[in-house]
Order: sequence, then structure tokens, then C-alpha cells
Amino acid sequence: MALDFRRATINFDPTRGRTQDESVTVAFGGTVRRADVALNGFDIAYTNGDHHILREKIDARVVSVLGNTVTVGVEFLLRDSSGNIDDPFTGRVDVLVMADVP
Repeated sequence: MALDFRRATINFDPTRGRTQDESVTVAFGGTVRRADVALNGFDIAYTNGDHHILREKIDARVVSVLGNTVTVGVEFLLRDSSGNIDDPFTGRVDVLVMADVP
């Protein structure tokens, strides 16, 4: 078993009204037997001013492993306490993909 690591960044366009869900695919130097993902960092913000924060959600998961590639999905939400997801938010999420390769 040999572990290999790749970093990837997912950028989220300004959005309102819903949780955002984006993915990125990373390639390794051999066939991936197993993979997992960890949050490496993030930079998130409202695009229309200062807000109190009620909820932040960043959830990274492995979507698929196919040959030498791993696709990672990230759910992203930033909302205040107004009762709606009515303020546009944007951000960047960095992930670390770990894979068992020969």
C-alpha cells in the first residue's frame, strides 16, 4: 500500500437561495484502490456587505474513483439569521485527496 496526495481547489460563484454543490477530479500516477478527502482550507464571504452568521456548511466527500482519477464533491452554504438564504455568498474550498495507489 502506497499513499499519494493531491491538493485541489473548488471555486464557488456568487449564489443565493440554495446550497452550492461543485466537484473537481484529480488524477494520480496509478490505479486508485481507495481514496478519501479532507478539508485543507477555505475562504468564504458574503458579496453584499457585512452579515451576522447563522450557519456555515462545508462538506467534502469522494464522489467516485475510476482508474487513476478521484472525483471529489463539496457542498457549500453560508447564511445569516434572516430566515432565508437570500444574500449572495461566494468562496473557495481547498481539499486534500488521499489515495492508495500501487
